[in-house]
Amino acid sequence: MTEDEARELLQQRLAALGERVTLADIATATGRTAHYVRHYWANTPEQQFPRSLGNSDNGSKEFDREDVANWCRTHDVGVQLHADEIDDNRRDQVTTAQIAERLNLRDRSAVRYHARKHPADSADPYPETDDDGRRYWPDVLAWHQRHEKASRTKPGKKPTEGLTPRLQRVQLLADAAQERGEPLTARALADELGIHEDSAYRLLRALAKTNAAEPTLPPAAPSRD
Repeated sequence: MTEDEARELLQQRLAALGERVTLADIATATGRTAHYVRHYWANTPEQQFPRSLGNSDNGSKEFDREDVANWCRTHDVGVQLHADEIDDNRRDQVTTAQIAERLNLRDRSAVRYHARKHPADSADPYPETDDDGRRYWPDVLAWHQRHEKASRTKPGKKPTEGLTPRLQRVQLLADAAQERGEPLTARALADELGIHEDSAYRLLRALAKTNAAEPTLPPAAPSRD
């Protein structure tokens, strides 16, 4: 599924809902979890998510469906399919980039992460590449369907609670990197924030000290060369 197709499918799903939707409705339509929608969209001021219309009879916050659809359109949000929802019978050799696109992964680094974490001598190795660096698609899809994690549905502590605005941004970037299956390195953080790598490393250290969910840090401070 292409990004355009994912966005169009989401708009279709939202259009089929009632005029007032809950966070659970939005989560189901987008393929995210209610926890993700609540903490990373609705409870994050910089996202400018639509205001709640009030609570339903069971106490759930409700939102205007059209406002949510417009927000998703403006932010290029599309459906995030889970591996077990993908019905794709193609039998071809695919590149890393094609795997990421077909599985609706954030980027190809997630594929490389799985290949590193599940080498040929592991219990369930990631499908190997051929001489051209491609993998057999049916094997790749089946592997992801076996390894797909169960969705988180229980709300927890707000990921950025108690952090400074600067560290809130770092936390969100660290969580996004974790979703891709990789740690947030000082170099990646420096590129994202437009700061020196040493400063990025110090931010990661500060986050590790103030956040119980400590992010993965580089093994050593970056070189000053």
